Amino acid sequence: MVKFKSYLMALILGIALAVASVVIFGYGAAASVSADLLNMLMPVSAFLAFVVVDFFIIALPLALAFLLLAYAAKFVFKSTDHKFYLLLLAPLVLLQGYYLLSASAELNGIISMLLRFLLLALCYYAIVRSNQAANA
Repeated sequence: MVKFKSYLMALILGIALAVASVVIFGYGAAASVSADLLNMLMPVSAFLAFVVVDFFIIALPLALAFLLLAYAAKFVFKSTDHKFYLLLLAPLVLLQGYYLLSASAELNGIISMLLRFLLLALCYYAIVRSNQAANA
């Protein structure tokens, strides 16, 4: 019963993280980027310039929000395991997957979404590994 309550709280916190990701996307879309930065990256590739900007403006804050919530949950809930963190991440990944499916099939959007998934997977791996090291 304790695991069920813990998993239910992880799912509720995951839904809250998914809602917070909409706010992160809003701030990321509204953030102004210096033309000097884009002009510096444009000779290499315009595609690369926009992917790099998306990575730093949206993907990193999203990953930091997940890590912050995961570490806070680690200290509040004593029985956290890999399923707990997977349930914490699942609503966010489902929301991102919905955006990926509903958006037009532009390469820029697909690559930036895959970078977000990769970064979230790395954060998940890091938090699960740190949890295993603490339990060992």
